[in-house]
Amino acid sequence: MAGKKEERKPLPPDLRKSIRRARLHLLPAFFPAILGTLLNIYLTIGIKEIMDAALAGDLSWVKAFALPMALTLLLFIPVDLLSAWAKGFYLRRANEILKGRYIDRVFAKNISEFQDQNLALYLSNITNDMNSVEQRYFLSIHEIMRQGLSALGGIIILYSVSWATALLAFIPGIIVSIFAARSGRGLERHEGERSDFLKDYTIYIREVLSAFRIIRSNALEGRIKENFRERSTAVQQKKFELDKAESRVFVRNNFFFSLLVAVLLTAAMMTARSGFITTGGVILLINGYSRIIGAFFTAAERLPQMTSVRPVFLRMEEALENREEALETEDYKGLHQELLFDKVSFSYGENKVLDQASFEIKKGGKYLMAGPSGGGKSTVLRLIRKYFNPDEGRVLIDGADLRSVTRTSYYEDLANVEQQVFLFDDSLRNNLTLFKSYTEEEIMAAVRGAGLLPFLAARPEGLDYKIEDNGQNLSGGERARIAIARGLIARAGLLLLDEAFASLDEEVARGIEKTLLELEGVTLISVSHVIFSDTAPLYDGVFEVKRGQVILADYS
Repeated sequence: MAGKKEERKPLPPDLRKSIRRARLHLLPAFFPAILGTLLNIYLTIGIKEIMDAALAGDLSWVKAFALPMALTLLLFIPVDLLSAWAKGFYLRRANEILKGRYIDRVFAKNISEFQDQNLALYLSNITNDMNSVEQRYFLSIHEIMRQGLSALGGIIILYSVSWATALLAFIPGIIVSIFAARSGRGLERHEGERSDFLKDYTIYIREVLSAFRIIRSNALEGRIKENFRERSTAVQQKKFELDKAESRVFVRNNFFFSLLVAVLLTAAMMTARSGFITTGGVILLINGYSRIIGAFFTAAERLPQMTSVRPVFLRMEEALENREEALETEDYKGLHQELLFDKVSFSYGENKVLDQASFEIKKGGKYLMAGPSGGGKSTVLRLIRKYFNPDEGRVLIDGADLRSVTRTSYYEDLANVEQQVFLFDDSLRNNLTLFKSYTEEEIMAAVRGAGLLPFLAARPEGLDYKIEDNGQNLSGGERARIAIARGLIARAGLLLLDEAFASLDEEVARGIEKTLLELEGVTLISVSHVIFSDTAPLYDGVFEVKRGQVILADYS
């Protein structure tokens, strides 16, 4: 129906649950806030009593009340410190819960879908968007809680003067809260657009920095700087538009609230002029109303901000959704007979890499995949790794479609040696074992097989040698050997190597290759553009991958 408002998309149930869990950590902040409110109430009423007693000439009562008042003031120091700690604890735990859930969801993504999206999208989500959520949502909740308790204290102070004045202040407070919360709906679109701008900006910055060498070597700095300024200006313009929209909301809200404030102050003055309260009572009225007014203005500012982050939550969720849900029902029990590509086709967009390719891998066999760059060698491995599913055809493992095999059980018997090696800032031992339990003999056997013995002998720390900054203190060949040692130590039934020898000297590569070919009971598939004439005949099969086909070649 024309003119009908679009229904707001709800947040996923598990996200709402995580947000509720995060909000629960606000509870510790309640106690110092309540204690601070009680101290303020006691101090304010005490000042009223002192003033009334002083004006009445009862100085003895003033002296008697001076010490409790001084102690009350001193108590504010530990209470404020405790309040600051509780606020920091709440924000830290809220961040940990939301970011922890985000990372859990990222690692639940299908590998193919994760690779389809730019890495900077996730970086933007976990930095820019999470910062918006913290500042505009969780911090706003804390401030509203704190000001709400302050307003409650103001109502108690007013009640000590007259229940009518307390009621007069309480009713507008409810109206203000509802009005401010609804006024934030208009900011949702701007905050969502700002999130998109920051995402694109982060992607752009990452791409520019990744191309640093190309930019410098081709003298493209001027063009990049100009483009950078244009994009930076666009981001700042979007922030400016959001600030303008917020300003309009705040001005409208503040005008409305100012009318309420005027009503409250007029009522206070009329009460004072009637002689219904003392001079000290006037101070109580001013103090109580100022607390409530402060809470009104906080609600006017913070409630719209809280409402505006809704599209940020939804955009983050959109990046985490798996569009393709393969039904994985079968546990992998190990390769017993064969792995078969049955008329498999696969494309990257318009680029068709495999076209009705069929070939067979026998259990315990050693196979080499060769062919031109971009011909599809690595794609074959990615399909075997379940990084992608075929566009057409099937990958069968002992007759079962690999789509239906659960990733968890499959990866337990699969070892990968990839060209890009990730190393932890930890000991060599933990980088070899990936924090799993192996005997010293198993570790050393993998070290020998990967040609790491000379490296180990040159380090006094041995296996406790500390690897730093993703292996910046290692050469490319040393990183490759560690990756190969990981594959050897895993005792996996299926070992996949993707250009594992590319960074190694020819002599070292030959030695490691012969070690791998001697592994018993292990099915080995190695992708390499390097083929040694003396080791090629040792494979059970050498496949050439080109023009979309996988063809058995003769290297005997």
